[in-house]
Amino acid sequence: MDIPPQLIDSSARLALTGSTAAIHRSFRAGHLVRLRRGYYVPTTDWISAKPHERHVLATAAVGLALDGPVFYGETAAVVLGLPTLRVPQFVDVATDVEGKTGRRPGTFTVLGGESVAEQARNAGSYPLKFHLRRNAEPVCSGVFQSTGLVDTALDVMRHCPFSNALVVADGVARLLAQQGQLAAGARLVDHPDVAAGLDGIRAVATQQRAIRVAAMAHALAESAGESYSRAVIELLGFEQPAQQKDFSDSSGFVGRSDFWWPEQRVVGEFDGRGKYLDEALGGGDQAGAAVYREKLREDRIRDLGMKVVRWNWADLERPGRLRAKLLRAGLRPRPRGLPADSGACF
Repeated sequence: MDIPPQLIDSSARLALTGSTAAIHRSFRAGHLVRLRRGYYVPTTDWISAKPHERHVLATAAVGLALDGPVFYGETAAVVLGLPTLRVPQFVDVATDVEGKTGRRPGTFTVLGGESVAEQARNAGSYPLKFHLRRNAEPVCSGVFQSTGLVDTALDVMRHCPFSNALVVADGVARLLAQQGQLAAGARLVDHPDVAAGLDGIRAVATQQRAIRVAAMAHALAESAGESYSRAVIELLGFEQPAQQKDFSDSSGFVGRSDFWWPEQRVVGEFDGRGKYLDEALGGGDQAGAAVYREKLREDRIRDLGMKVVRWNWADLERPGRLRAKLLRAGLRPRPRGLPADSGACF
């Protein structure tokens, strides 16, 4: 992760111009938001930024203000460029000092009485939180340090909810596969360092939860939405689908599906905004053409004797809606008491 261009470093400004008076005037007037002592962002930029962008700004301010912090957990995932299900609640930093753990008082400050200042105060920021992590071996990601890929996966799988953990674990599996450290078709649990880390978890319930995520995580999920879909499907009790299945007909290649249940001949598609966003940016005609091409593609898949079920982010946030769609497509949950077969993901 690099330093965001909106972040203003008062010490750098002092070295460049010999004065920080302009920064302090703007801060007192409410035109700048102070994230940490000496680090500011224009108030209008803070308001217009998306939540994940504000988290990156807050993380960068911590990274520059503290002495070589090592980012941890889902914040480490952000620094490493991994997807997260949601914006982390805190800027998470590792410490090996037991008495130093926990949340720190907020340093986010907005002065001034103008409406933009009030909007910035309402937007809020992300407090700093220290987590006990002994023997963390930091890696550099851009100009900052974080726990490494395997350690980040292990920390998230130990401490985060199942859906959050699978999103990060799938992202780690993708990067390890790209780096040649995880074989094609392998699970994250197959990585020797991950397996060793799982063996070292002392609490049985925590270990079982982490193993469940690592046994499911693989490199084929291409987005946070696909990983989240897999997590919800698992928690609803349905069999895990295959992913990235190619379909062809007599006219040639039809397309690649997000999900596929071969026995039931059901194709699943997660409709994320990104599916049509690039073409939609080119104008209404291109967006409409993209939707029309997707309809033709779906019709060709149906002509192969497949059922097609589509869902979106809102269906995942309200799992009962996804469950109803899967049932209508002919899928059935596993019988109660039958364990999930994590190997069925392919």
